[in-house]
Amino acid sequence: MVDSKAADAVRSAVAAFNDGDVDGYLGHFDPSSLRWVAGLTQPLTLTEIRANLWQFHAAFEGLHLHEILLFGQERFVCARWRMRGVHVNDYLGIAPTRRSIDVETCEIYELGDDLVVTTWTYGDVGHLFRQITLETDRA
Repeated sequence: MVDSKAADAVRSAVAAFNDGDVDGYLGHFDPSSLRWVAGLTQPLTLTEIRANLWQFHAAFEGLHLHEILLFGQERFVCARWRMRGVHVNDYLGIAPTRRSIDVETCEIYELGDDLVVTTWTYGDVGHLFRQITLETDRA
């Protein structure tokens, strides 16, 4: 059964993200929200997420999350996203390359009182870096 209220809350947050409104995006998250990212041993706090998203939006022009799949039930929403943009400013010490990025991720959101309280993020972070450097993916 699809819970449209939970799914709509996530879509609303992502709409703000796509408009470049980092604070509007994070306004959909509980202040104590944690983001668990595959490969990291500790979750990111909302403060860390905010800093990362501002840097990301500054580094990539036309940054946009495209919905591939989104469904939810009760307090949980699962989404697959395709993120696209163009590397136009320094990102984590990598000078702008004007290269396009096209990265897929999967996120699971837990909501409480209409706000996201926990997020689990899965994807190949290295894929983004290979796209903005000279390395290419090898099959």
